[in-house]
Parts: sequence; structure tokens; C-alpha cells
Amino acid sequence: MPRAEPATAMETRHMLRFAPRYGIVSPCLVRPSRSLLPAGPTHPANDNDPDPAKAFDPEALLDAALRMFAAHGLSAAERACEAAEIARRCGDADSVAWWLEVCRTLDRRKAREASRRFAREA
Repeated sequence: MPRAEPATAMETRHMLRFAPRYGIVSPCLVRPSRSLLPAGPTHPANDNDPDPAKAFDPEALLDAALRMFAAHGLSAAERACEAAEIARRCGDADSVAWWLEVCRTLDRRKAREASRRFAREA
């Protein structure tokens, strides 16, 4: 069966690319609003498990990881690690944990290396 050819040569040369205005924070780098999270505790008060992944909504983590992947492709995990590094320099421990979990969702090895590096530098 013959392949369908494009109507014009112009259709094959131009692609649309979204580029936000300079100075705008990319929507993939914005944490979900705290108002979207459940009001009550998400785990029992007597749970002594130190796993920080349980502190975040898995749906929100997956959504953030997919947005990062859509925006940055295969370098999404690296960008999440960079966001964790920026948050660490600002002293925002919650954001550091968030971005490390997003990175862990995308690339466990890279997240483990970043966690170890942050622990050494602390």
C-alpha cells in the first residue's frame, strides 16, 4: 500500500513548539497546592516509618513526574535533582524531599546518589 504524502512540502518542515514567556515558572516546576491535599493526616500518628515517600500523595508525585518528563524528556530526573539542590540551598527541607521523590519516581539511582551527596554536604 503506498504511503500518503503530505499535501505540501510546507507541512513537513514546520513544527509547533511551546515556549513560555521569559520569567514564567514552568507549570511542571510548581508543586501542587496544599489546598488540594487532604486536610487530615494521611497516615496513622503512631507510624514510625521514616520513609518520606509516604508523606506525599502518590498521584501528585506521578503527576509531577509525568509533567517533568513531558517538559524535559530523558533529562527530567536531572532537572528534578537540580530543583532539589536549589531547594536545599534555600533551606526548604519539604521541597527537597518533594523533588527527591519526584526524581526517585523517574530514576531511583539518580535520586539515591543525590540523597547521598546532600547527606555528605550537610
